[in-house]
Amino acid sequence: MARQIYTLRPPALLVLAALGGIGAAVYNMVAWRSAKAKKLYLAQCDVALANPRFSNPSLLQLDVGAQRADGSAETFEQYEWYVARLVYVLDECLKLCPNGEWYAVAEAQLGVHREYLTSDYYARQGYLSHYGPRMRGLLEDQRGS
Repeated sequence: MARQIYTLRPPALLVLAALGGIGAAVYNMVAWRSAKAKKLYLAQCDVALANPRFSNPSLLQLDVGAQRADGSAETFEQYEWYVARLVYVLDECLKLCPNGEWYAVAEAQLGVHREYLTSDYYARQGYLSHYGPRMRGLLEDQRGS
């Protein structure tokens, strides 16, 4: 006597519902990540508005070699912390949303601080290992430009 083999066939509507649920979950995840990146960046923008000389170093007399900004070591230290915060925020934004929009924002923001970021002083600090591969690449690109 031959054994009968049964094949399970899930109802098409159940399969469609499962796929729809997966699609909605992916959409919500991407939307959350995008919203989180925007929130982080807007917080950085608030810091920039409160510190225009640090967000636009052309407003400073920056002497990276002497580690002075406007002739002050303390102001230079504040500028360094501003740039560190900026780079960390951009790094996180790129981790959350590794798309062209955030790369363009990061390139523009890093370009403003190119003198500092491409200095031998900055290179000696060993900060590159603190960042993700995307940010390390963008920082290396600044040195090559």
